[in-house]
Amino acid sequence: MSEQLRTDRAREHPLECDHCHYPIPGDPEESDDGRYCSTACREAADDDSTMPDPDAYKRFVSGIEPLDSLVPNGLPADSFLLLSGDEGTRRAELGTELAWRALERGEPAVVVSVANPPTATLERFYGNGWNVLPALETDRLRIIDCFTHRLDDRDDFLDERSDWATFVGEAAEDAIVEVRDPSDRRELANSIHRALDDLEMTETGLVTIDSLDELESLLQDQLVHDFIKDIRATVCKARFVPIVAGATTAGQDGYPEEEYVFDGIVDLRLTDRLAPDARLKQLAVRKLIGAQILPQWVTYEYEPARGLFAFGPNTDPRQVYDLGNGPSQPTRPR
Repeated sequence: MSEQLRTDRAREHPLECDHCHYPIPGDPEESDDGRYCSTACREAADDDSTMPDPDAYKRFVSGIEPLDSLVPNGLPADSFLLLSGDEGTRRAELGTELAWRALERGEPAVVVSVANPPTATLERFYGNGWNVLPALETDRLRIIDCFTHRLDDRDDFLDERSDWATFVGEAAEDAIVEVRDPSDRRELANSIHRALDDLEMTETGLVTIDSLDELESLLQDQLVHDFIKDIRATVCKARFVPIVAGATTAGQDGYPEEEYVFDGIVDLRLTDRLAPDARLKQLAVRKLIGAQILPQWVTYEYEPARGLFAFGPNTDPRQVYDLGNGPSQPTRPR
């Protein structure tokens, strides 16, 4: 066999390190127990500390059709993702669905609720037909409450709740982490870390933040930047737990000006260029460090229980909407 043929076959079928599971680029370090890419891996394996397959925790599939269609090899789990979109693009539903799909996969989730009280945040799940009560009881869901202690009369708010909101609040009581001063970025970050520790969230699960706009109203710009930078390092990069945060683009070019602090940006927009008399929703991935992305817009719609779903690339919008007389009614594309 020629040397070139050996080289070509080695490139097509590289040896895999028995410790880190990455390809061995040169001659392997060998021992009685396996082949390794480096002395560090061989010595670590001798200490019985073999790493799990990196594909098992370093990437994940969100379970949301329009998003996954643009990231064919999965989203990096060490990413801080910004959902940046117009009002009316179902941005809040996308954040809720990301948490629900994590629960469906059997993983834990932490939801940072800045714009709404915890019962309203939980109602977003129920409004979509997603029952999170079992996840609350099995200790797989935490709500970080950054809202209630900002009310002028917290007791009056609790007394005036409906029977359903009271039931949900009492059922979720042990899963709600109250942040007494959400304008203190360190207290907020510590609350997130305690929730992650309680749920044993390392290399599993997902964190969502409902509104960076609302957080900006509590913190000065620089403090929001510092908060994002800190939890990106200590949650995403250290634990391999992704964070997804929403922000509106209404009245501004984007959020924040320092977009480099985010590993990925998902843009959501409304457009009236694809069908007469209709404003359709579209999604695109502007950037995603460490992942292959398809550079295109995907048209999508939303249904309760089903969540966000994509149109086929050649689908006439009239197959998804009844664009005749009266209100449009979404139907499943054929």
